[in-house]
Parts: sequence; C-alpha cells; structure tokens
Amino acid sequence: MVFVTGATGLLGSHLLYFLAESGHQVVALKREESRVDDCRSVFLQYTEHHEWWERIKWVEGDVLIPESLEKYVKEADCVYHCAAVVSFNGPDKDRLIETNLKGTGNIAGLCLKHQVRLCYVSSIAALGDTKYPGELIDENTSDIPGSEHSVYSHSKGDAEKIILRNAEAGLNAVIVNPSIILGGGMWGRSSTRLFITAARGLIFYTKGVCGYVDVRDVCKAMIRLAEDERVRGERFVLNGGNYSYKELFTEIAVAMKHCLPFFYMAPWITGLAWRLLAAMSRVTGKAPAFTRETARTSHHKSYYSSAKLVALYPDFHFHSLKETVADIAAWYKSDCLKK
Repeated sequence: MVFVTGATGLLGSHLLYFLAESGHQVVALKREESRVDDCRSVFLQYTEHHEWWERIKWVEGDVLIPESLEKYVKEADCVYHCAAVVSFNGPDKDRLIETNLKGTGNIAGLCLKHQVRLCYVSSIAALGDTKYPGELIDENTSDIPGSEHSVYSHSKGDAEKIILRNAEAGLNAVIVNPSIILGGGMWGRSSTRLFITAARGLIFYTKGVCGYVDVRDVCKAMIRLAEDERVRGERFVLNGGNYSYKELFTEIAVAMKHCLPFFYMAPWITGLAWRLLAAMSRVTGKAPAFTRETARTSHHKSYYSSAKLVALYPDFHFHSLKETVADIAAWYKSDCLKK
C-alpha cells in the first residue's frame, strides 16, 4: 500500500492514476473540506476503467496533525509527500511556512518512526544559484550568499534540510525537484492558471527563462525512484527542458489558435504592473495574480539539468514542450470550452 499526501492537487491527482495503473493499492489524503471531483476528472481523462478510481481509498487528515496520519503511514510501504503550499503572495507567508516545514517534519518523523520509504516532492526553487549566465543548475549547485529568493524557495530548501536530517537518523527517503509542472485538469489552480491565461490570448511576454516538465514525467520518475532501493538520501532534478516565457506562450497560442505574443514587457512595466495589482487587491480583498516576486522571476533566466536522473535511467525520456502543450490544449478544449 502507498500513501499520498496532497492527493487533491495537480501533481497528486495525476500521481493517483499512475500508481493505480502500476497496480498499487492507494490511500489518498484529503482535508475535511476538500473535494475530489476535480481529481476524479483528472483520473478519468486517462482511462475508462472506473473501477481503478474506486480502488483509491480516500481518508481525511491534515499534515499539521500527525495523529490523523500515523495509522496510514504505519501501514504504508511508501509515502509520497506532495502536500505543499505554493504561493508568492506575501500574506500567505505564515501558512506557507507552517505547511511546508511543519507538515514535512511531521511526515518525515512518522516515516522514520515506522521505517517507511518516503518520496518527498521539493522544487527547483530549493536549488542553488549560478555564477555565470546560461550555467546549468543541478542537484549540486550551491547557494550564492546574498542572492534573492522567495519565501517559497526558502520553505522548500528548509524542508529538504528536515528530510536530510531525518535521513541521517535512518529515514529511507528520496527527494525530487521538479521544475514548473505542466499538466491538464485542475483548471485555474497551480500552473494551469498560467496556461488558461495564455490560452485566452496573451500578447505580452518577458525575456525570462525557466525549466518546465510534464506532470506525467514527474509521476513516472517519482514512482521509479521511490521503488529503487539503491537511491537513499539523494535528490533528483526533474526537468523536461528550459524555455523562455515567450516560447511557452507561443506554443500555447499556436495550440489554441490565438495570436502570438508580441509586446515585450520591460522590467519597469512589470514593476508598475505588480504595484497596481497590489493596490487593487487591497481594495478588492483578492490576492493579486501577479506579485513582486513573480515580476522579478519573469525576467530571470534559469537553466536546469536532469542529467543525474537520465544517467541513472538511460531509457527515461521527457515529453517535449510542444507535446505537452498540445496534449493540455486538447484536454482544455474538451474539458472547459464545451461547458
């Protein structure tokens, strides 16, 4: 049996399918207020075998309340810890730190106590910085003192330290660091918000570069690493390719048959934009979609390498950006535009 936290999120919902397809008995964690309808829609996009979905056992609990999890961790062969808060909005700081640090500490502690294998989902945000333009970032890239990082980045880096401290005490764990995860379903949440914005026609772009990875590749790599007992106390970058925001938005525009992005937003424009949106959010009470942090990173150029994973599994292949976007676009058209 495997136990999945964060099962109602974008990654978690796709992971449930790939675990079920692999023949695993799956116990999926959700909070009392969480709904599983969107997760079911994701699952059934892959298969017409409704009985596979019925094999998913849903349980209620909270990563911040270890007593609500212990029974399921104790009975598991492996725990996939996907639960996290992803936010670059200042007011979310306390919730982000509490969930990403305390929640991860609780899971790691329970897995250590009951000697259960743990696959922890970190992020490229936890990796180090490059000294030279175009230099590849991997698992061994060190932090540069004084470099600017978001609260989210710090939370994921500190959470990794919790995992590694427990690993030194005997925890059997592996860490994955996916880049920006692209996948269908869960529309309006996580990275799908970026896709929807571009799918509706986005004429703006910046010159930033970042790594992207297909959610299907993340799931397959996680399962393979989690079941590989050779891998202990290590982390692996999961990145399908490095692309500029203009390349990403162009691929989406082509797939959705919209006009291509053509208006370059210089740093001073994005700086003005996030300030205006911040002012509006104080009036409306809604969190801004574009923040100071996202404005900064939209101009940053970062390149990531999955060479370590590919060296371990030479037969592993990532989807190209074109393939991923085309599949998401087809899913979006069938799932949303007909409603």
